[in-house]
Amino acid sequence: MVRRKKVTASVLAALMAVGSFAGTVSADPCPRNEQGYPDLGGETITIWFNMTSANAQATSNMEDYHVIKDIEEKFNCKFEFIHPPVGQAQDNFTIMMADSTLPDMIFCGGIDLYYPGGVEMAYADGVLYDYTDYIGEEYTPNFYNLIKDDEFLKKAVTDDEGRIIRLGAKICGSEESDLTFTGPLIRKDYLEATGMDVPTTIDQWTALFQAMKDNGVEYPLAVHASGGNDLGPLFTTNMFSSAYGVAANDYYIKDDGTVAFGPYEDSYKDYLTLLNQWYEAGYINPDFTTQTENDIMSLDSSDRVGTAMTHLYTYGTTYYVTTESEDESKALIAAPAPVLNEGDTQAALRSSSRGLGDYKYITADCKNVEACIALLDALYLDDIDLELANGEEGVGYHMEDGVPVINAMASDASTDELLGAAPQQWHTFEDTDLNYILTKKYNKGCQPDALTLWKEQGTSQTLSNFILYNTEEAETRSSYQADVDTYVKESLLKFVMGKEPLDNFETFQQNLKDMHIEDLIAVEQAALDRYNAR
Repeated sequence: MVRRKKVTASVLAALMAVGSFAGTVSADPCPRNEQGYPDLGGETITIWFNMTSANAQATSNMEDYHVIKDIEEKFNCKFEFIHPPVGQAQDNFTIMMADSTLPDMIFCGGIDLYYPGGVEMAYADGVLYDYTDYIGEEYTPNFYNLIKDDEFLKKAVTDDEGRIIRLGAKICGSEESDLTFTGPLIRKDYLEATGMDVPTTIDQWTALFQAMKDNGVEYPLAVHASGGNDLGPLFTTNMFSSAYGVAANDYYIKDDGTVAFGPYEDSYKDYLTLLNQWYEAGYINPDFTTQTENDIMSLDSSDRVGTAMTHLYTYGTTYYVTTESEDESKALIAAPAPVLNEGDTQAALRSSSRGLGDYKYITADCKNVEACIALLDALYLDDIDLELANGEEGVGYHMEDGVPVINAMASDASTDELLGAAPQQWHTFEDTDLNYILTKKYNKGCQPDALTLWKEQGTSQTLSNFILYNTEEAETRSSYQADVDTYVKESLLKFVMGKEPLDNFETFQQNLKDMHIEDLIAVEQAALDRYNAR
């Protein structure tokens, strides 16, 4: 990578001390009208943007989207996109970084996925522009008003050096709508046939599975693989492992505040023992490593499944539509994350849905920094976010009870219709309104009840999505983490399916130690400490 002149960072703590993020910069050259739209003075803004598959189906240039053209008109600017060829994003990015001049901005994945050392190293190398001094009521009023009184967002948009680095990012979730969307859904009629209540402990789950098996249910628990990974939600979410106080497949925060790696903990053996017992008893579908979520919903529709570990979206678009809405007796209901013993408190190991996404960066070579800052800030305007999230009214969405509902595009939709839909990775708010989620977006069958029930389990023991790593830590992770992940996955499957005796768990732990798991834990601890100190 070409090293560029390093840009000096402002220190967030000093800015906070005077009650504002804003530093001393020149007068705003992008005045806003009464609607809050900035006048970008006819600036042409160059943007590297790796299109999604949906984008590429509609056009070869993002500027063709109707709402993108509308943004250009409203803000008095022109976008010039640099799109890498499909499947060649990393190579294209590497070539671009070797050029003498970078585009004004890099959107959505380039820096985070392909720059060695990630965003922190990109700043250290002087590749990105540090706009921290511009963050305030005058230059970024929309963004500033979102973060100024929100301690969570303040930390999320700030790096360990005190820079604001997430202007223009999509804000996902909120304190109110911090949800988890995957968990166990039980066939209500099969549960009632056992005479049992919804299980809340591990022993109750085991008893329920046995009772279902005795009643002729083929798969009391059906699970699936996940996106090219044969470890699905039973093994990657903490829904059941939390009963043993450990994360199923990741790092987490122990009761004493220190970081641990779930599979390296002694109590992980108890979790593996449980899964092995369930598998050997025939409670779990034996082909789970190759079956998809849709496969599981199909088995459920065929009356072969008692409990499905699945995402609520998949349930709503498949099983609910084809089966439950036609026959209410086959309804699915949600169960909470279980505890080990009656009276235990749930470990706060639920995954948080609060996050940021679709990161947008201003490069050090940007021709008009103020115009790019004003553009990114204006993306948070309500009416701008509405069209970017939904497309054109009547094409991309329609209104119901005062809220937008996205229209499903027909398989034979015209190019013009596709270009009237939402351009992905541009909107700035997602799943922030709990009432909208429960009444409009996830309002089918047990979806609202499941979201409300699963929300009760806390998230304070899961690591933040906004932890960042310095160069040395990134190198440690790059050297060891992938091998650890592969070994854990392979070993877990062997333990669960009985191909590896559980008596060998201590050998498994020693192998992890030899693979530098303790060095990796130390990295996570140091990064967490810095995050907490922001």
